[in-house]
Amino acid sequence: MAEIDLIQAIELAISHELEARKAYLDLSSQTDDPELKRLLQEIAQEEAGHEASLRSRLRLYQEKHLLRETIARYVSPTVCEEILKNPQLLKLGGKRQRVTVLFADIWGFTGLSEKLVPETVVEMLNHFFSAMVDIVFEHEGTLDKFIGDNIMAVFGTPLDIDQPALQAARCALAMHRRLQEMQTDTCLIRRIGIGINTGEVIAGNIGSHRHMDFTVIGDVVNIAARLESLTRELDADIIVGPETYQEIAPYFRLEPCPPVVLRGRSEPLQTYRLLGDQQ
Repeated sequence: MAEIDLIQAIELAISHELEARKAYLDLSSQTDDPELKRLLQEIAQEEAGHEASLRSRLRLYQEKHLLRETIARYVSPTVCEEILKNPQLLKLGGKRQRVTVLFADIWGFTGLSEKLVPETVVEMLNHFFSAMVDIVFEHEGTLDKFIGDNIMAVFGTPLDIDQPALQAARCALAMHRRLQEMQTDTCLIRRIGIGINTGEVIAGNIGSHRHMDFTVIGDVVNIAARLESLTRELDADIIVGPETYQEIAPYFRLEPCPPVVLRGRSEPLQTYRLLGDQQ
């Protein structure tokens, strides 16, 4: 039985409690025995309380189910269950937290989309995003948002994880490997650039009580986005910032890039090209 049909069947069963209550009240009006009348009215009252309790429990289940479906779009199943056990993680507001931010962008997407019909573009993007988000979840990351053809993921929030920078780097390499496997006539995406940066952000549910998004804000995020843009200038697959480099250097092959002054900054930033795992 489909879930929606099952819910309807439960609601029908609960409605029988209301019918039973009406029946007991009707019977109580037909007797002249005060003790029996009182008994039937008490039973009717118990039926009313039982019906209200059942409806409340069903509504709670439906709300929790909807919350699970919503959260599962952004985090792995494990993180989803932790949030459901600990709902205060999703309270409005934020906290300072050290995380690693990853931006992944499709190279040449504008030109590619101009050659295809909109339906093909959407289908291709959905296929690509589905594969990449699965990889983010496999590495304990959280999907922050899609920005056009860009994916923003965060490692280390809403739940703390061990070595978020390491997980982000492994995720980036896995995304490139998966893209190579997807190379077909139907998937015309040939290359992506990824920027990774680590540092302190404000993390939390940001917005209003009517609409809020769990996200991270701060300079760390801006730099990660600019490192992703830098991949085109340097013809690099993955560029990481200095703090990410410090945390992942023992595990990967990296090479320094020329220091660069990112837009909006005055001091040059040392960046690194992530090449792969240590041999």
